[in-house]
Amino acid sequence: MRVFSIILADDEPNILYGMQKGIDWESLGFSVVGTAQNGKEVLDMMDEFHPDLVISDIKMPFMDGLELAKNIHENYMNTKVILFSGWDDFTYARLAISYGVSEYVMKPIDYEEMQRLLIKMYQELEKEYNEKINRVRLENAYTQSLPLLRQQFFSRLMTEVMEEKECRRQIKNLKLDLSDQVYSVIAVKVGKEGKKDILSELSMKETLKEALEKIAHVHEFGMGDKEVFLLGGSKRHEIGKITRSIQETAVMIQRIFGARISCGISNSGENLKDMPALYAQAAEALDYNLVLPEESYTYYNDIMPQQEEEDWNSQVEMIGKSITYCTEEELKKQVGDLIAWLHKGHYNLNEYQIVILEISFSVARFYKKYQITSDAEFAGSKKMAVKILSLSTGEELDHWLLNYCLLIRSLIQKKQIDNNVVLAENAMKIVEKKFRNPELSVESICGELHVSTSYFSKIFKQETGGTFINYLISRRMEEAKKLLLQTDYKSQTIGAMVGYPEPNYFSYVFKKNCGISPVKYRKSAQSDT
Repeated sequence: MRVFSIILADDEPNILYGMQKGIDWESLGFSVVGTAQNGKEVLDMMDEFHPDLVISDIKMPFMDGLELAKNIHENYMNTKVILFSGWDDFTYARLAISYGVSEYVMKPIDYEEMQRLLIKMYQELEKEYNEKINRVRLENAYTQSLPLLRQQFFSRLMTEVMEEKECRRQIKNLKLDLSDQVYSVIAVKVGKEGKKDILSELSMKETLKEALEKIAHVHEFGMGDKEVFLLGGSKRHEIGKITRSIQETAVMIQRIFGARISCGISNSGENLKDMPALYAQAAEALDYNLVLPEESYTYYNDIMPQQEEEDWNSQVEMIGKSITYCTEEELKKQVGDLIAWLHKGHYNLNEYQIVILEISFSVARFYKKYQITSDAEFAGSKKMAVKILSLSTGEELDHWLLNYCLLIRSLIQKKQIDNNVVLAENAMKIVEKKFRNPELSVESICGELHVSTSYFSKIFKQETGGTFINYLISRRMEEAKKLLLQTDYKSQTIGAMVGYPEPNYFSYVFKKNCGISPVKYRKSAQSDT
């Protein structure tokens, strides 16, 4: 029997306890993964648990059930919501429907009615899960996949700049709609553990396509071992909506198939002739994401842009892509493979010196992307050329190239660490300057720093050991304690001064983080003195 996860929310502790302990959830096919006393607490748990169902009272402090339902409807498409209400108000019911609420139930509700409701919700969830793995549905989707001519057209569109006249002719002949104003490209790979059979893999791709179709016009096609999604729209796509859709889909695919998807997301472009560049961006971002097992996507803007390729072996290109994160042993192997390939060219000494010099100049661009300056021997092109031309054997040239690549790897990875530290420090400076502003959030910080929320959150936690939200709350609580001890301001005034204009919510957050209410904290400090 499949088990679905639930979060329960009610501001009355007795009711919440009664719901959690008074119902045999396991026998009904459910597991309670969390409880909350307001909508904000539920949202804090959504990214951790991704519940199948949220059961909430409509009237709660700080964030009521309707606002919670609206947030879930917009950001967590796989979660169903049941709202309980003591208010027989058509306006509430109408809003609940518009927010995608599955059931709007009037209080009080007895045990039998609750049991019938849960059985109904289980059947609906079970049906939706089964539809995603139904063999007949998969076979129909497979037979209706894009015909060969469309596949060939999209492959050309992604890899070469087509003449506009020919491009438009093929679009018309193939009855494709490519009239959008802005485009983005997503390149996707399914983990090997998910490739049990072709229909399962197809279902995963269909699940992602269905999610992306809610925010953009989508064309799907294959490119070698990658699946590509071309997103079109009338305006520039919001990267937050794209990444949210991918995250939610990744969670669903992991649950159903036990598989991981990896995605690379490009920037936006306005013309079909931009497609090769956008596809190259998405492919590079995907290559980066494949080494990050905890992430389902990588946005191109979160990594350094790819430099223009030279007419060399693809191994040089791969060194450039992996040098930012590979280990020393992995880089040695890559350079060793490159040297072995060069040896097959049977160059004389002068020719080999020129080849090593050209490769070294190409590798030099890798560290220039990171604005690294150094007084080391390789910093100046003239010094580097003199050094290479002074080497008199192929073995010496090979040894020099390997050491050169290892040195650049060390500098780049050190620079990356430094950049991460700077990013976290800049965020903390913004907090210090703006923590009193109630609108300060992860999104506003990322807007100032020009990075995506997922990348920022990962780096900030990596550098500080905690989440940004916890850091912001901690700073606000620190200031609140100081004001409580050093001023006679009322607690509601102090709350507004540290970013909590709602007095009750300030008291709630203070007590939750400090273990005592603001009033008792002040009295306790005064009695100690």
